[in-house]
Amino acid sequence: MKRFTFRLKKVMELRKWRERFSQQRLAEAQTDRDRARGDLDRTRGELNDHYSERRHHAKSSITAGTALAEATYSQRLLKEEADSMKKVEKNERNVKKCREDLIEKSREKKVLEKLHDRRYDEYQISSKRQAQKVLDDEAANRHHRALDPEKNSV
Repeated sequence: MKRFTFRLKKVMELRKWRERFSQQRLAEAQTDRDRARGDLDRTRGELNDHYSERRHHAKSSITAGTALAEATYSQRLLKEEADSMKKVEKNERNVKKCREDLIEKSREKKVLEKLHDRRYDEYQISSKRQAQKVLDDEAANRHHRALDPEKNSV
C-alpha cells in the first residue's frame, strides 16, 4: 500500500510558521509593555522622591528660584508620568491585539492539524483493512487447498 501523504502539508507548515511569527510578535509586544511599565514605575519613584524633598524643604526656608526650579521639575515629572501612562496603555492594546492574532493563528493551525489527524486515522483504517483482506484471502486459499486433496498432490 502507498505511504500516507497529506496534500495540505505546505499549507499546514505555513500556518505553523504564521503561529510562530505571531508568538514572536506577542513576546516583543510584552517586552515593550514591560519596559514601558518599568519607565512608568521609575518616573513615579522619582516623583515620590521629589515630593518627599519638597515636603522636607517646605519646613525650611527656600528661595524663590529654588521653588521655581522644583515646580518646573515637578511639572516635567508629571508630564513624563502622563506620557509613560499613555505609552503603557498603547503597549497594552498592542499586546491584546497580538494575543488575539496569535489565538486566531493557533485556531487556523489546529483546524489543519485535526484534518491531518483525521486523514491519517482514515489511512490507518484503510491500510489495516487492506492487510486484513490479504490475510483473509491467504487463509481462504489455504483452507480450500486443504479441502481439495487432488490439487495438493499435483
